[in-house]
Amino acid sequence: MNPGKFDQKLLFQTSAGIDDDGFPTDSPSTFTTAWGELKTLRGKTFYSAAQSNMAHNRMFTIRYQKRLMDGVRPQNLFVVWRGIEHDIVSIENDDGQNATMTVVVKAVS
Repeated sequence: MNPGKFDQKLLFQTSAGIDDDGFPTDSPSTFTTAWGELKTLRGKTFYSAAQSNMAHNRMFTIRYQKRLMDGVRPQNLFVVWRGIEHDIVSIENDDGQNATMTVVVKAVS
């Protein structure tokens, strides 16, 4: 893993949260932040994504965070990358090694 390639900042946010005093808020709150590497879809992956109308999908590799696993993360989580909101398609632990995770997101239009 080359840490120099992790140059994309991802903000994992929840749509409605609780402020520091315990009151519900309507504004998004940041759940966690991660630095990731953007993987561009190429070749066979690009064409299969285009056929299934997933052209706006992006794939990131981030360092492992236990709080992003399926049973731990909140249901209303989304990703903000470069000011654009993305829905989470999947978050997978790469090879079960707890070193990196693959995050697939889709741009909200």
